[in-house]
Amino acid sequence: MKKYLLVLFPAILLLVSSCKKDPIDFTGYEANGNSETDKFADSYMPTSKGTSWTYVSDPGNGVKTNSEIHMTGVITPLDGVNYFEVKSATTGRAEETAYYYVDDHNYKIKGATIESGTVVEFHYLDASLPVEGEWTAKMSPNGYINGVPARTKGKIIEKDVTKVVLGKTYKNVVHTQVIIQYDLGAGFEDFGTYDYYLAKGVGLIETDTNFFGLVATSKLLNYSIK
Repeated sequence: MKKYLLVLFPAILLLVSSCKKDPIDFTGYEANGNSETDKFADSYMPTSKGTSWTYVSDPGNGVKTNSEIHMTGVITPLDGVNYFEVKSATTGRAEETAYYYVDDHNYKIKGATIESGTVVEFHYLDASLPVEGEWTAKMSPNGYINGVPARTKGKIIEKDVTKVVLGKTYKNVVHTQVIIQYDLGAGFEDFGTYDYYLAKGVGLIETDTNFFGLVATSKLLNYSIK
């Protein structure tokens, strides 16, 4: 059963360049269009070129690593949808690529698992929903991962709260929970849970992951919004 388990860590960066199949080259195209920096004050994921975040991650074994993530300013079409390209540099690994989708209220990440390189997409926030609001999304275009039906169930846990992460206080935070589900023949079952905390105008500030009791965390150390 565990062969179907996708270990996606850091949870918001699915870590892959393999899903980038000969895309159109948008190098130099400004990802924030008219460079209207003010609009990011109401966004849970700023996408302006040069914006960066540094996270401290603990995969559950006490060995912490730092990851630096930055927006490249490149827009890449994948499956007929435009995504913002993101680069990630993590201690001990080569630079990796993932893709963010952001519109007025939907926030998604496309990338691949560390273990198998399986390309998946997470819909981790629908900001139009109230507290307790829920959504369901496929993890791939055809709804299958490794030949098994797969989906995520998301829920708004808290909105407009204050949260302290690594000694820094963030306001206007939304807390979402995303559950990975597989159908192995008896209906969809829960396989893992992600709790995301995002601050308006800042982005992701913390991710808590729980797979069968294995708890991992990723916390924002510092950031620069361009």
